[in-house]
Amino acid sequence: MRAVHKRYLREFLPAMLAYVVLIVLSGLLLPKTAGLPWRVALALLPLLPIVLAIRAMVRVLRDQDELERRIDLESFAIAAMATGFGFFSFGLLLLADVGWQVRGGAVAIWVMPCLFVTFGLAKLLVVWRYRRHA
Repeated sequence: MRAVHKRYLREFLPAMLAYVVLIVLSGLLLPKTAGLPWRVALALLPLLPIVLAIRAMVRVLRDQDELERRIDLESFAIAAMATGFGFFSFGLLLLADVGWQVRGGAVAIWVMPCLFVTFGLAKLLVVWRYRRHA
């Protein structure tokens, strides 16, 4: 594993761990918290590690070689379109009143995790395709 990828893991994994801890903590404390400013702060607290994760992703993209950058860019495009398509489809089904009762916040909170997971899956597919044609 190259140094750029080791640095990425050192930056990304702790950020994701902090995100999980803060999202759980936020979810537990929000119902017990009075006062709008505190509720806003608690609700937005999980964004801090997401900013660090995004920073790690941009840094690794910037510091990779051309092929790695191309693979990541293609993977991100696939992930963005697949995630957008999936959430758009879900929204259309909700508008069609198919019987599901889902709050908007419950849907919106899953966009970023779905994008990250879809990126990982897309990257596996793109790397496999590049290796197969190499």
